[in-house]
Amino acid sequence: MSPYTLTLLRHGDIPHAGRLIGRTDLELSPRGWQQLRASWASLSRTAPVTALASSPLQRCHAFAVESARVASLALKVDAGFAEMDFGDWDGRDSREIENEVPGWGLRLAEGTLSAPAGESFEVFRSRVLGALSGWIEAAPGSHRVLIAHGGVITVLLAELLQLPFSAARLIAVPRGGFAQLAMLDGHPAYLTRLEPPCAA
Repeated sequence: MSPYTLTLLRHGDIPHAGRLIGRTDLELSPRGWQQLRASWASLSRTAPVTALASSPLQRCHAFAVESARVASLALKVDAGFAEMDFGDWDGRDSREIENEVPGWGLRLAEGTLSAPAGESFEVFRSRVLGALSGWIEAAPGSHRVLIAHGGVITVLLAELLQLPFSAARLIAVPRGGFAQLAMLDGHPAYLTRLEPPCAA
């Protein structure tokens, strides 16, 4: 496989109001749209986008559809790129969960705790990596962009950079920002660019 750039673009701001948002299907805020449009312009200046994929959740999908149309790109939408399913905690106030289960956030991120009726970390990781593998095998060209969620991006950074998940979590990609990786066949990826949102 020829070398290529993989850009992991996180969705923009959403009206979450301190709630834990996984499968809850919120739309982007106006600020979130501004962030993504500015970031898309920035990453496109580096190299034209040749392949585009997205989570099916609206905070990713709506912007992906707009970008695909403007850039005349085929869009791959894969449920494997959706955020983790937080089960009974999804949509709840994060402070309420903390009062009930102290330290839940760190334990969830470390994979030592699953949300009630939610998805385990290993199931989440497996589906994200499976979706990436399927898309990359068919994706054309030298600049491939995935529009996804914070948890999805962290899983991919850990896998592609060969880092422990706890270390990959320290590579913060804020909403509306992106990470770019240089992908070389037979070698670990390396991080070439990490950008905060390109619009306030």
